[in-house]
Amino acid sequence: MSAIQFHLRQASHSELPEIAALLSEGLSFDGLVFVQSADELEEEFGGPYCFLEHDVIVAEHESRIIGVGYTIFLPSETKEERCYIFGTTKPEYRNNGVGTAVMQWATEHGELLLRSTNRNIPKYLRTDMSATNSTAGSLFQYFKMNPVRWNDDLIIDLINAPEVFIAPGYSIAPWDSSRDEEARLTKNQAFTDHWGSTPTSEAGWEQLVHGSTARLDQSFFALDSNNNIVGLLLSHRYESDDEVLGKRIGWIDKLATLSEHRNKSVGKSLITHALAAYKRDGLTHGALDVDTENPTGAYDLYTSMGFSTFRGKVTYERKVQ
Repeated sequence: MSAIQFHLRQASHSELPEIAALLSEGLSFDGLVFVQSADELEEEFGGPYCFLEHDVIVAEHESRIIGVGYTIFLPSETKEERCYIFGTTKPEYRNNGVGTAVMQWATEHGELLLRSTNRNIPKYLRTDMSATNSTAGSLFQYFKMNPVRWNDDLIIDLINAPEVFIAPGYSIAPWDSSRDEEARLTKNQAFTDHWGSTPTSEAGWEQLVHGSTARLDQSFFALDSNNNIVGLLLSHRYESDDEVLGKRIGWIDKLATLSEHRNKSVGKSLITHALAAYKRDGLTHGALDVDTENPTGAYDLYTSMGFSTFRGKVTYERKVQ
C-alpha cells in the first residue's frame, strides 16, 4: 500500500461502536483475542481515569477510523503515579506512520497528565502488548519505553476445578456491597507490596465493583473470627468474548489477602468458592492474570490448583522526569 494521508482528532461518543470494533480487530490480530464492546468503552471513557472528550484520540483516513489511542491516568499520593497507554491500528493500514503518530500524541499527553499533579514521587508511562506480538515492542522502544514486567493469563477448565475448601480459622462470605469501603481499604493494604499497584480511589473502586462486567454474585470475602475482611475475590465476566474464544470464562479480577493472613490458604479458599460459583452458573472456565514475579507466591498457588498458561503480556515503561 502506498503512503496514505490521515489526521488525528478527538473521538466522539457516536464513534464508540467503530472504536470498539477496531480495538477488537487490531488487538486480536496481535494475539490478544477478545471482543471489545461499545458499552464497556462508554464506562471506561466516562471516568474517573479516562475521559472521552480529553483522553481518546483517533486517526482518520477518508472518513474512516483506522487508528485509536487513549490514556488511563492513575493519580496517587503515595508510592508512584502511572499513566497507561492503549491503542491499535487497523492491520491493513499499518506501516504508514499511524501507530507512530498515535503513540506520539499518547506519550506527550500522558506526560502532561503525570506532571499535572506536581507530586514529588516517581512517575511512569506504561503500556503492554501480547507476548506473541512481534512488532509493537519496536514502536515502544522508539519512544524509549523498555520491557520491565511479564504477566500471564492463567486458565482452568471447570471440569478439573478443585473442591470447595475453607481455611481453618476463617469463613468465606458472599460479597456484601454495604462493606465496599472496607473491601477497598483491604485491597489497598494487601496490594502495597505488589509491583505497579497504588491505592484505588473511591471512584475507581465504584467503577470496578459496580461496573457492567462485575459479578458480585460470583465474588467473595474472607473473614477472620472477628468478622473482619482479611481477603477478597472480585469476579468479572465478559460475555462478548464467549464466541470468539469458544469458552465461557469467569475472570478473577482482584484477589487480595492481607499480608499477615498469607500462607494460611485464604487465597485458595476464595478461589475454590469462585470456581464453584462459575460452574454453578454454567461457565466452562475460570481465569486470572498474574504477575510472573509476584512476591507472594501467587503463581505457584494457581498452578498447584490446576491453572495453566492461556496467554501472556509484556509491560513496557518509561520514567517521566
